[in-house]
Amino acid sequence: MTTLENFYFGNINPSEYRQSKDTKKKLSEMTKLLDELRLVLTTEQQKEKLEQIENCQLSLIALSEKDAFIEGFKLGVKMITEIYADTQQRR
Repeated sequence: MTTLENFYFGNINPSEYRQSKDTKKKLSEMTKLLDELRLVLTTEQQKEKLEQIENCQLSLIALSEKDAFIEGFKLGVKMITEIYADTQQRR
């Protein structure tokens, strides 16, 4: 099966990726810090505010990943186009 066929049938999902060791380390560090912060928050209002911040952060990460994927794909297409054009000129 070709890459395009795999993509069409859902065997390739660009939004799923393997996290690097550095990413896993930072995620663990952030989780630990958030847990520590939750322990010192005393009111429900403070805890709710932290949850709002976390939800906003998750949304920003998702948008950033989408934008990076789109820009990376565009760059790849531009490179392929230039290579193809260069190959055609040399003929």
